[in-house]
Amino acid sequence: MTSAQDARLEEPRTLFTAPWDPIVVRRGDALGLGALTNVFAEGVAPGLSNRVTDGRWITVLAWCLDRSHHVFHASGGRSLESRSDQSKRYRWLRPLELMWVARTTALAVDTRDRPLPGRRRVEPWYRQYDENGKAPNRFGMSMDQFRAYRQTGVYGGYRVAFRKWPGMTVGGDGWTPSSTTAALAKWLDGRLGPAHWPPRASGDDGVSTQSAKRGRGEEDHWWLRHWPAFDGRGRRVDDTLPRQRTDYSVLPEADLLRPPIFGRHPSGNRRREVALQIARSSAVNHAGICEHLGSHFRHEPETSLLPAFSRLADAGMDAMGLVAKVLTDKSSVSLEEVASFPGAVAICNKLHAASKEWRRRATIDMRHIQTAHLFAGAIKSGSPGDCLRELLRHHESHGGGLRWFVLRKDKVEPRVPPGSNASGYGFRLYSLCRLAAQCGVIRGMPAALRDADETELDE
Repeated sequence: MTSAQDARLEEPRTLFTAPWDPIVVRRGDALGLGALTNVFAEGVAPGLSNRVTDGRWITVLAWCLDRSHHVFHASGGRSLESRSDQSKRYRWLRPLELMWVARTTALAVDTRDRPLPGRRRVEPWYRQYDENGKAPNRFGMSMDQFRAYRQTGVYGGYRVAFRKWPGMTVGGDGWTPSSTTAALAKWLDGRLGPAHWPPRASGDDGVSTQSAKRGRGEEDHWWLRHWPAFDGRGRRVDDTLPRQRTDYSVLPEADLLRPPIFGRHPSGNRRREVALQIARSSAVNHAGICEHLGSHFRHEPETSLLPAFSRLADAGMDAMGLVAKVLTDKSSVSLEEVASFPGAVAICNKLHAASKEWRRRATIDMRHIQTAHLFAGAIKSGSPGDCLRELLRHHESHGGGLRWFVLRKDKVEPRVPPGSNASGYGFRLYSLCRLAAQCGVIRGMPAALRDADETELDE
């Protein structure tokens, strides 16, 4: 090797080995209260999650599960016991999820106001597909994004419904369509018009076993070949698309959705009871609704604590938001600067009062309650300097997920980029009432929850 070649090898080089995509950073469980939040949420809205917000997506996913189930079997899939088996099963479902996102972006004018995970990748992918009938692999996603879609996609958010609601999947396995899922799939198929997908891929009445087996490993291309009319309009197109977030009207398939969600079974009865109570409340915000529920269910020890926990968690997140606001895009700020920021005194006094109330009222034993005791016990003063110092120490030591910032020698330093996603601690109340309104259980969406949707606009 010549000396010139040696010199070139020693020069710094930049290698781009994958598309440089912006990464969405989620700030997670800032105060370490997530597990206890889920205990409260399961008490008032069992079998839900904050991501289950649209009954129409339940219908669409039922259709996707039903259609992909038959193709999975035709391809030789049988068992769903191991993670590997479930991964193979999901590979047949994922393209349908993304094709429904593409269908919505093609047919709806207002896509930004609909929950469409992956929209930012699928929209440009669909434009290329629309122009020449072909498109990049994986719906325009990188391999990592495509793999992560199992968690970030629609089914990842709604799987709880197919596992826990009666009649959705056989034995609650989350994969094998049961009676309600089959009925929803049939209902939706009748409204697809030109987008109807005739084959059922079961024996000789649909896709051949040979074709399905050849599609293994290239499931996205297989579905695009076999369902080319996925973006067909039809006469009842609005009856097929995920709803706008601000649309709280009763769904035409409500009679099919109501029994598994609000039917006469323990979880359904509880969801119905709580939704009706919220609808009767005169509360003007989320905190007021928690207060109403705590009062109405005061004979239930855990639910009676909901208002106090909500005040503690909200006050803590307000204080976290104050620090984030002062820090913005700076490399660091002094703790003194944060403590002297307008509003800091009121926020810290509120957090201190909520901590005192929690220590006084929370005398029962329940799962994960120690996490709230730990946080409330750390806030011993309403003085902004002391309060914020203990808040930051608690966040760094006991927070879950990524740390927002850290305290180093009375300097607050960021640990995530400005504008990273964050949300407070909710109890699935928006999800519960949105579904109740769509199923006709309550009349419209309670005004106090209309702005409480905790899902991301584009996940």
